[in-house]
Amino acid sequence: MLVRTFLSAGLDTTILGIGAAIKALAENPDAWNALRADPGRARTVFEETLRRFPTSPYIGRTAARDVELAGVSIKAEQKVLMLLGAANHDPRRWENPERFDIERDTTGHLAFGTGIHGCVGQMMARMEAECLLGALAEQAQSIELIDSPAPTFSNWLRGYDSLPVRVTS
Repeated sequence: MLVRTFLSAGLDTTILGIGAAIKALAENPDAWNALRADPGRARTVFEETLRRFPTSPYIGRTAARDVELAGVSIKAEQKVLMLLGAANHDPRRWENPERFDIERDTTGHLAFGTGIHGCVGQMMARMEAECLLGALAEQAQSIELIDSPAPTFSNWLRGYDSLPVRVTS
């Protein structure tokens, strides 16, 4: 059951995050060339992708107790949304937050949640993405979008059902 939980927890972020990374690399040739020059940067590419384009831009929670946060009173059992996409783009935390920058220190991005509510599959997702993006960088000379991506329509997830790219080796 634990293995099943790890695998299923790593699927959505892995699949949608890798798609977002491929799109970001196709749209940012300098990042693609940096990854090709050093495929060991695959993890950094994936982390910046998730910071910039989180696959789950918000997470719902229920307050366990009454608390005041930034002057706002939240009562026990009240529903709260954590807007990961907004937090990962907060200019008080991230310099030029709208820019895809694989040189950025992404420590503290919230795409996998945090603390006791951190995604149980995050290490699996990172490992899978690192392997795939690293192999792509080692094998491909170029990557380009050849048509408009078809977005995934979901209330909870962001990604692409179709991502038409041309990869040359």
